[in-house]
Amino acid sequence: MRNCGFLVTFYRIFYPLKPIFISTIIQNFYTSMPKKYLVLIIIFSSLLTAAQIPVRDEPRHHNVFENSYVRLLDVFLGPHDTTQFHVHNTPSVFTTFTKTATGSQLISGQPSGDLSTAGRSWYDSLSKPRIHRVWNEDSTWFHVMDIELVGGKPHSSPAILKDPLLKSYFNEPLANGYRLQLEKGNHIELPMSSTGYLLVSIEDAEIDYKVNDYAQRRIMKGGHYIWIDPGKSFSITSGGNAVASFVVLQLK
Repeated sequence: MRNCGFLVTFYRIFYPLKPIFISTIIQNFYTSMPKKYLVLIIIFSSLLTAAQIPVRDEPRHHNVFENSYVRLLDVFLGPHDTTQFHVHNTPSVFTTFTKTATGSQLISGQPSGDLSTAGRSWYDSLSKPRIHRVWNEDSTWFHVMDIELVGGKPHSSPAILKDPLLKSYFNEPLANGYRLQLEKGNHIELPMSSTGYLLVSIEDAEIDYKVNDYAQRRIMKGGHYIWIDPGKSFSITSGGNAVASFVVLQLK
């Protein structure tokens, strides 16, 4: 039991440090520390290294699209499945597509439960890196998308979009976020952008859209997306009977 107490103390003190710092500590105390504690520290150092997997490399986070502005990590977590501990350290927009009972745990904290809401979207600056794992406590799949804003710094300062079909979510250094609701026949045109747009479908949608002179009809599911390149015009019309809901990111 005393060994376990030592391990917990070590964990609380050193888990935020990079593995290279922990290795230095081990080397400095190698000659004076009892071998049984040294073994525990080496094992724990390995665990900490594994826990610092970047979120883009976590196996259940699928990189479905990436450019110089965004990285889309689409996450499907089956019933009673759990991610590995992983690190979030890039400003991100998170969007959930299912109503699912989930749990999560910071590497230094206790487990906590949550109930995701289909269509919820929020911004997180992640100014302080977050190391955690997530699991699905439900009997149905959990679907969430992590949209990392990888631009590093703003490249433009676009005006806030003004349209009755758009509801502003946030205005942040790397992007403005909106919710777009389209009833059948509704039409919207977005002004040309020097840094592009990302449109993500919240649920099933049937749309007609046009990028410059390229027109297409598309049937979308939750998590389907359209990237609009900088310098291109974009318009969209709802063609289905149900209300079509989207997250729109105006990159900066």
